[in-house]
Amino acid sequence: MEQMTTAWQDQADKTFLALCLWREARGETAAVQAGVVHVILNRVKRPSWWGRDLMSVIFKRWQFSSLTDPKDRQLTTWPTAVDKSWQQCLQIAHAASAGTLFNPVAGADHYYDISIPAPPWAETGRFVSQIGRIRFYDLVKD
Repeated sequence: MEQMTTAWQDQADKTFLALCLWREARGETAAVQAGVVHVILNRVKRPSWWGRDLMSVIFKRWQFSSLTDPKDRQLTTWPTAVDKSWQQCLQIAHAASAGTLFNPVAGADHYYDISIPAPPWAETGRFVSQIGRIRFYDLVKD
């Protein structure tokens, strides 16, 4: 039973990872989506205040607003099975989970869209990369 539960959780993790990616970056390029999914996985690899596993990381209040901010309109937006952007997010989530997706933002654990003012943490973080409108940062002080 434990092995079955682990397999079910693995499938749930991939689905929630894809949902977070879809809500956060569905209109972006595959490169941006790869960056976003790796930010999430980088947080899982480096447990901290933001969580210790995939579920706790993506559902940490105020971290991925599309999943936790009651005022974010994405909170009630759901993909359909025939949505091509949803299918792409599922593929990216599965490839990232399998370790076969290129990481264009090595070490990044935060990002923001340049269409909004830079968050205060961007001043203290190590800039990793900008892909399109998204700037990626590493805030963990090793």
